[in-house]
Amino acid sequence: MKLSSLFNFSPKKREDRESLSAKITEISIKLKDQQDRLDEAMRKLEERDKDLFDRVVRSQANGESARATIYAQEISDIRKIMKIVYTARLAIEKVRLKLETIHDLQGISLVLVPVSRTLENLKEQIRGVAPEVAISLDSVISNVNSITVETGTTITDRTIIPTVDEEARRILEEARKTAESKISEKMPKLDLPHPPSDVGLPHPPSEIKVVKRKMTEEELLNHIKINGGIVDVDLISTTYGVDKNEVFDLLRSMARKGLVMIEG
Repeated sequence: MKLSSLFNFSPKKREDRESLSAKITEISIKLKDQQDRLDEAMRKLEERDKDLFDRVVRSQANGESARATIYAQEISDIRKIMKIVYTARLAIEKVRLKLETIHDLQGISLVLVPVSRTLENLKEQIRGVAPEVAISLDSVISNVNSITVETGTTITDRTIIPTVDEEARRILEEARKTAESKISEKMPKLDLPHPPSDVGLPHPPSEIKVVKRKMTEEELLNHIKINGGIVDVDLISTTYGVDKNEVFDLLRSMARKGLVMIEG
């Protein structure tokens, strides 16, 4: 069977067919680049998770249950982000595998259209935690849609569209379940005791001494990356036990060094 019949369009010059195949390969390469980005994000999140877990253990050993709880909450937030990132990574892998089957199928619309729908949904899910990946996926989606137009394979049959949407949902759901399972297996479980209810404090003390710690640029930068570039000074001050003015000073210092860009 000739390649032209596989793609279901009228015979053209050989270079045109090769160009189409090259475009599909280029899309797969771009998706692989996004997988690599997500792998790097996962590596950083795992390092942060391990660091915070060690702090939980130390805080518990020192009898600082309140501090241990704060660290544990941040670990919980990080693991939610990890599930989103890993789900995206697995979904992209499934999309790349589907693209590889195009050369063996006549109806490429049944491959390209679900791929486009899957990437659209994925882009929205990942936007908040990996905006640069979402932007790149937007470009890939445009490329996929261009191919469907060029080959005349855009689906117009309304009876097929629900099947296409279901296929996209199935890909994402399979990726999500696998991600949850893998992360649950890989990450150590948190076992925090409930804070004692009978602390027996006297009447409200006249003065409460709050010990403030110094925050490093690296800690602040990691926090910013984990939270998708959003800086909540109140949250940082509470979570890390640092003064708000210190956070502002650090941000200004990091901006001068070109580590962050302050908007608004």
